[in-house]
Amino acid sequence: MCGINGIYFMKGPAPENADGLLHAMNQRIAHRGPDDEGQWTSAGRSLFLGHRRLSIIDLSEGGHQPMRDAAGNAIVYNGEIYNYRELRGLLDKDQVLKSQSDTEILLSLYAKKGHDALQHLNGMFAFAFWDEQKETLFLARDRAGKKPLYYTEQDGIFSFSSEIKSLLCLPWVKAEPDEVSIYHFLTYNQLPPALTMFKGIRKLAPGTCMTVQRGQIRVQSYWEVSPSDWRNKGEEELSEIVLNSLKKSVAYRMVSDVPVGAFLSGGVDSSAVVACMRAQSQGVIKTYSVGFEGAPGYDERHYAAEVSRLFHTEHHEKTITASDIAESLPLIIESFDEPMADATCIPIFFISKLAREKGTIVVQTGDGADEIFAGYRSWMKYQKLYPYYHAYRHLPSFMKKAISSLVSETHDEASAGREIFARAAHDQELFWGGARAFKESAKRQFLSDSFQHITAGLNSYDVIRGYREGFEGLKQKSPWLSDTDWMCYLGLKFQIPSKYLYRMDRLGMANSIEIRSPFLDYELINTAFSIPPAYKTKNNEPKYILKHSLEKILPHEILFRKKMGFCVPLQEWAGEIMLDYTEQNLKSFVRNTGIFTEEGLKTLIREIRKGNAAYTNQLWTIYFMMAWFKRWMSA
Repeated sequence: MCGINGIYFMKGPAPENADGLLHAMNQRIAHRGPDDEGQWTSAGRSLFLGHRRLSIIDLSEGGHQPMRDAAGNAIVYNGEIYNYRELRGLLDKDQVLKSQSDTEILLSLYAKKGHDALQHLNGMFAFAFWDEQKETLFLARDRAGKKPLYYTEQDGIFSFSSEIKSLLCLPWVKAEPDEVSIYHFLTYNQLPPALTMFKGIRKLAPGTCMTVQRGQIRVQSYWEVSPSDWRNKGEEELSEIVLNSLKKSVAYRMVSDVPVGAFLSGGVDSSAVVACMRAQSQGVIKTYSVGFEGAPGYDERHYAAEVSRLFHTEHHEKTITASDIAESLPLIIESFDEPMADATCIPIFFISKLAREKGTIVVQTGDGADEIFAGYRSWMKYQKLYPYYHAYRHLPSFMKKAISSLVSETHDEASAGREIFARAAHDQELFWGGARAFKESAKRQFLSDSFQHITAGLNSYDVIRGYREGFEGLKQKSPWLSDTDWMCYLGLKFQIPSKYLYRMDRLGMANSIEIRSPFLDYELINTAFSIPPAYKTKNNEPKYILKHSLEKILPHEILFRKKMGFCVPLQEWAGEIMLDYTEQNLKSFVRNTGIFTEEGLKTLIREIRKGNAAYTNQLWTIYFMMAWFKRWMSA
């Protein structure tokens, strides 16, 4: 796990201070790699590569980056290739390797195969490879989007980094807000690739690669979900396949030259990971949990302690207090150079900090299982609604619009029912991935006239449409896929990389730890999408096939207890903090950004003050945006 930076002067000579600029970029993301720093410049001083290293595999100097080969090729790489030892067999038999690192394997394999090498990689990664002979820069990001990669091209200068904050070190890169991104962020609390909150700065999508050659930039996809038709397989056979696939994935993520621990909530997914880890190792496994002082409704530590006892882990806990939350909020804002309006950041920040304090540099988590195995109980209402929704959408347009108009007159403007009928009337999808911020209709109540003018014609369904088109392309090859599979697909492609993996990467790296997600192994993803929907949800039980497969390794009281999630007593503990901050900064925020109306924000504050808990998530969104603008846009 590391941080990478690069500057490629494609059309002219580099300035004399280019080395200093690269060094500043490296320093800006020193938290991603406290163990080592490296820089390399091409012979013609057109390309500058920088690296910060967190040593995980081959702790010696042999793993130093940027790494070069005898032909003059170079690489900077962030992540882990779990099957790197197996990939040695794809290299020339007489090739002599100088290290035991996965970096050298990747460097050699890319030199031999180019972008075709990506098909052989199992891991999480973002890297840049310089082909000396072709004078071409290749960049790529892993299939699930675990490792980030941002880039910008301005006036013939191509720059990239693991984090936007490094790009902002460059004098020609300005911190200017992107109105389209802000508009969509207000609905989803996250952004799809290639959007970022900064004009001119883009992010490479998961499963895509990039070629930069002679001033030309080409982006292409190299991976898509590949389900198999398992409709004729029985429940027992499917559960065996799922369990074996998970075991293999966890085993891959035990590959490390430092100890591997786990975040353990005591829920199904993290408990399954710990059980599989114990099956792979007889050594010490450290597990970590957090809870909240005086808030038993948000505390799962007794379940985590039971799982720890069952699998003989060295368990560590942290009790978070209200004052801890107050003190951590500025640090969390600092970690995100794109806003992350998700209060789960708070426990993740503290559990990551705890792991580092206890000497654990690598941890595994249960992230991703709910999305690929349909594990959310809230999804079940969509599964039941979809047949009626499809029938309604096939009504004549005038009938749909008449019904939608009638519902609009009888339902509150922000109501879910009104939103659903409006979507159907406009031939939009029912499921938007659980967007919890401002509904499309409600946004207009808060946005200023000037901002609405700039964003006129935008609709946040455009984000969903792009993913739906991808799913329809997948259905052409696999026509048996269902509405449940669509929800899983949107979760995998949008929610997981743009929210869950983004927050884990930033908060883990803020504490210099590497976080691995075995449920997001691409082979396990393909397995999950091959499971018929009847086995994903059965007997009113979400994630049924996964739970059934885990009955062999986990007790019933863990598998079938009520799901809590990694939640935070946000309103109880942080409500006043956020309200006070919002009220104190309201006028300056409205004046400097021009996004919201002052009265619109005051209405939201009044509702919160009256105890309307339905506005809590909106308050967090506004609070985070205010604090984020103040820190990153100098608003």
